[in-house]
Amino acid sequence: MQFTVPDYYKQFTCTAGQCPATCCAGWQIQIDPASLKKYRKAKGPLKNRLRNEIDWDGKCFRRYGGRCAFLNEDDLCDLYLEGGGEKAFCRTCRTYPRHIEEFEGLREISLSLSCPAAAEIILGRPEPVRFLHAEDPDKGEPQPDAYDDFDYFLFTKLEDAREVLFQILQDRAHPVNIRAAAALAFAHDLQERIDHGALYDADRLLERYKGENVWNWFENRLELLASEEDHAQKRRETLRKLLEVLDRLEILQDDWEPQIHKAGQVLTEYSSRTDNTEADPDFSALFSDETAEQILVYFVFTYFCGAVYNYNAYGKMKFALAGMILIRELLRAQWISDSEGTGRPELFRTAYRYSREIEHSDFNKVQMEDLLSDEIEFPLEDLLRLL
Repeated sequence: MQFTVPDYYKQFTCTAGQCPATCCAGWQIQIDPASLKKYRKAKGPLKNRLRNEIDWDGKCFRRYGGRCAFLNEDDLCDLYLEGGGEKAFCRTCRTYPRHIEEFEGLREISLSLSCPAAAEIILGRPEPVRFLHAEDPDKGEPQPDAYDDFDYFLFTKLEDAREVLFQILQDRAHPVNIRAAAALAFAHDLQERIDHGALYDADRLLERYKGENVWNWFENRLELLASEEDHAQKRRETLRKLLEVLDRLEILQDDWEPQIHKAGQVLTEYSSRTDNTEADPDFSALFSDETAEQILVYFVFTYFCGAVYNYNAYGKMKFALAGMILIRELLRAQWISDSEGTGRPELFRTAYRYSREIEHSDFNKVQMEDLLSDEIEFPLEDLLRLL
């Protein structure tokens, strides 16, 4: 089995009781079959508590006021403290905030942006991310029939395409809006080849987007869009529709819906007062090109190659771009309301709150990708206007 991780992977340390948003509250913690079996056989002081505080039908820990039954008043886990440390955890608690994507012969592991400590690592680093590869022949080999339908040729092309996406997104000689535009258009063009069974032409596409001419082309394209008379109106309309996507998703935590509705109101009022689509320099310093880059690279690494399972590479790139834009605009709404009080902690919080709502619901991830795939509502050029 081969493994890939971002170079910051081992920097993570759980802040436990000091965490501003504990992972033991706000969502349901599912228990894997092996751990359920272990908990059924538990002895000692935790025996009765495990029997009472597990929803055996739902295969999850019970919650009280949204908090796991084993989370104590100090925001520490009694199961960990009284059960002998990490060995008492179920797979979910033992793994988080690590996120694992499985492919044939490859396991990709990242840190989830939904964890406050991980969000600070991901968004706080100034340098581009590198990805580390290793192989361990004794670990994690799948069952022989686990990937019977795995399209290995498509997967290799997705891996190659993702490398080009990283090159584009991390080329700091160019503004991030041009990088993001090129990345989205590249995924669009790759999708056309997937849809038409023309992956044999993918290598030529990859070479074209590696060329220097791509930068002038997209710089001119963005300038041309911005010069159109109705650009500001179309930009506002596209942003409105993108924010409305969040209303069509499952709500995981009670404070999320009021937050996104307030943000929508603030942004609508603000945009009605000005046609200036360029961010204030102070906000640009808070949400910098490097911040946008790290968010885009995070989502691309985590999800892009998953297109091998649904053949929707363009949808994965749209999902990544939408994540960056929505985090940016939710933060902008806070900044508009309180520019003095909105700083790096609010950036990290906005990112991990967004991630918790979107990434920790399979329904939300699928629904969002499906909604963004509507080319009438979210065509390529309208998304480019948001950059």
